[in-house]
Amino acid sequence: MAWIRQEPVDDHYTDMVKPLSLLPGAMDAVYEMTMAISFGSSALTRVQEEAIATSVSVSNRCRY
Repeated sequence: MAWIRQEPVDDHYTDMVKPLSLLPGAMDAVYEMTMAISFGSSALTRVQEEAIATSVSVSNRCRY
């Protein structure tokens, strides 16, 4: 949960994108870009991509 004002948004947005809810166009653009970069066409499965993202986040001490 962010410590700034947010508008209610659908649950498919991540907590990292929700602070942009005051600018819906920007929030949608960041979400779509993230999905395209992270889960676009790849030889890896979604589970493999999520495992890599989790490992990198843990290594960087990032809670997301």
